[in-house]
Formats: sequence, C-alpha cells, structure tokens
Amino acid sequence: MATQHATEQELAFDFNPMTEPHRQDPHLFYRAARSRPVSFSPSIGAYMVTRYADLKTVIDDPDTFSSAAALPMIYDNPPEVVAELRAGKVPETTMVVNEDEPRHRPMRRLFDAGFSGARVRAMVPVMRQRADELIDGFSGASADLVAGYAIPFVQTIISAIIGFPAEDTAQIQSWTDDFVLLWNPLAPVQGKVAAARRMGDYTRYLQALIDDRRAHRRDDLTSDLVHGANGHPGLSDDYVHNIVRGAARVAGFDTTRDAITSTVLLMLQHPAAHEQVKADPARVIPRLTEEALRRDAPHRGLFRITSREVELGGTMLPQGALLLLLFGSGNRDESVFPDPDAAVLDRPNVRDHLAFGTGLHSCPGAPMARAEIRVALETLLARLPGLRLADGYEPAYIDSYFFRGLESLQVTW
Repeated sequence: MATQHATEQELAFDFNPMTEPHRQDPHLFYRAARSRPVSFSPSIGAYMVTRYADLKTVIDDPDTFSSAAALPMIYDNPPEVVAELRAGKVPETTMVVNEDEPRHRPMRRLFDAGFSGARVRAMVPVMRQRADELIDGFSGASADLVAGYAIPFVQTIISAIIGFPAEDTAQIQSWTDDFVLLWNPLAPVQGKVAAARRMGDYTRYLQALIDDRRAHRRDDLTSDLVHGANGHPGLSDDYVHNIVRGAARVAGFDTTRDAITSTVLLMLQHPAAHEQVKADPARVIPRLTEEALRRDAPHRGLFRITSREVELGGTMLPQGALLLLLFGSGNRDESVFPDPDAAVLDRPNVRDHLAFGTGLHSCPGAPMARAEIRVALETLLARLPGLRLADGYEPAYIDSYFFRGLESLQVTW
C-alpha cells in the first residue's frame, strides 16, 4: 500500500466522516470534491473518488482497481490489538467483497444462496409479524423509529437468515459492534483492545453454531456456507466465521436499518410524497425507497487498491494507491441525476444509483433489504395513518466511519 505525506492543500481539503461538518452533512464535501481532481484525504489515508463516472470506471475495471482492500483486515490493527485477537484464536480470511476473480465468483454464488428469491419470499411473513409486534409495543402516541422499530426489526430478520437464535440478539449485536470498531482506522486503540478481547467469545459462539449446522443442516445461510449450495462446495470454518460476522451480520444489519429510517424520514419531510405513498403504497413505496437510497446511501463506500499506475479523475495514481469509493457522492452527481438534492419520486434513472454498489461486487442482500424496507413502510402506513415527525425534531447522524444513519427518528401520530 502506498504511503504519502499530506500537503497543506490536502490538509485543507480533507474528509473525515466522524467529525463535523462531514458527519452531519458529507454532501458539502462531496459537492466540492466533484469539481476537483481526485484528491487524497490524510484522515482516511486514501484518495476520495466522488464523481459518478470515476466510480463507474473503478467498478468496471477490477483488474486495475483490485477489491483486495475493499474492507480492512482486523489483523492489520496495532500490535496490542492483534495480540488480543491471537489470544482469542480469532480467525481471519478474506471476505467475498475482498476477492477478485477467479476466486470471487464461486464464493459469491455460495453467498447468494443465502439471499435467494425463495428465501426473500419466505421471510416476508416473518417481517410482517415482527413489524406488527413492534408497533403493538409502542407506548402512547410517539416513538423513536430507530431504537424502537428499525433496529429490532432488522435484527430479527438477519438473525433468522443467518440462523442465530432470537434470544441471542443482544449479545450478537454487542459482538458485531466490536467487530465494526476493529474495522475503523479512526477508532481509539484502547477501545479496540477491549473489543478484540471480546472477539474470542464471539469466535467460540460461532464455532458452536458451525458445528451444529454441520451435524444438523437447516434452511439458513450458515448451513449453506458449511454444506455448499448453488453447485459449490461448502467453505472452511474460518471463511464461514468471516462471512457470517462481517458481510452477513454487519452489512445485513446496519445498511438496512439506516435505509428504512432514511426512507421514512424522506416521506415525512415531504408532505406531497407522503400523500402519494398513502394513496398508492404498492406503486409509490418502491419509488420512494430508490430515491431515498440515492439521496442518502446507507453505506459510505468501499475501498479499492490500484494494481498499476493509472490516471483517474485528473490525478495520476501510483501502483498500490488506496481509493475510497464514495457512493453517496456519486448518487448526487449533477451530471447523472439532475437537481440531485431534491426528492423526485418519478426520477427516470433512479435505479442507476450506487447505494448497493454495482457490477461484480453489487450487494447480494439488496433484494432482501428492499423487501424489509417495503414491509416496514407498509406496516407503518397501515397501522399509523397519522404518522408525522415529532415537533422540533431535527435529524442527527451517527458517529460512524462506514455507515450513514440517523441517531434517532422521533415521530408521533
């Protein structure tokens, strides 16, 4: 990986999603960045790719822009963190998203089995039941749709897909938060050491789950990974650990949680859109969902690393240069999406957004996520027809390196 000393100009044009003003409104940076050559961020330690055309160039040329660095490796952490991981015998392999061809395709086909159309359809009744249960549990005429609805709703669905027992949800979420912390290069080392220490317990828990599924196959993703699916053999235990705790549990939870709440927020912020959705939910909810995904992509982006010297967006990049693909910026690129900050429910090219990626590494869980968003909104509209934002509510966004999500979504009815 190439290293670089930051120039004064780069320091003045830095990007750090965990600090202001970028935390609350990264689009201020994105808008300015799209008018400049591809630039290096000292905070991130990578070049920021912000224009739609440049993003597509990278995505469509996996030979030049390798996915090997798409997500960080937890064993790349400081020595004191790594020591705790080794003590806990925490395994690490590459994940599907980090694989280039030819290794990527067979792993991807196996992972896709966990999110097949049949499994999506089978999960819809579970989604409806859980959404109704959560609304039944609302107290009075107000709620926080992040903590009280989106989080427990998505936790239930992703646990069922993976094969986690429902009663273990809180503990698994705690371990998942630890795992995300270990991915974050900007997180304090002391917190990472504590998180790494707890990963040993998570490893033993996952191994017990893997052993059980090897002996007793069930209709879940863990069984698919262990035994094989779609004509491909099962994976080694270490690979199953990494896919379940990372690509499945992290990506399957955080992004869908944030997509649900951003879609509801968009609807409630725009009364005309709200009326359209209520009048014809089957037709309008999918359009609202795609426009919300475009305007506020729940996943900030993935990394790539150059396999050779190459020019991109007016900048010559050396071999080994790290790039961060900022999908949220590409989704508001004026050259592709006219009036990009507006909410346009009939935007003709809205499905060209990059919220779920595109190409070789497009998100395998996108159909499941879209179903979850649809059911969550349909149930809210049917059960709470007077739903509106609480008086005085102002959106505030989570302190996250990878994800773009609301801290809370206060509503009343």
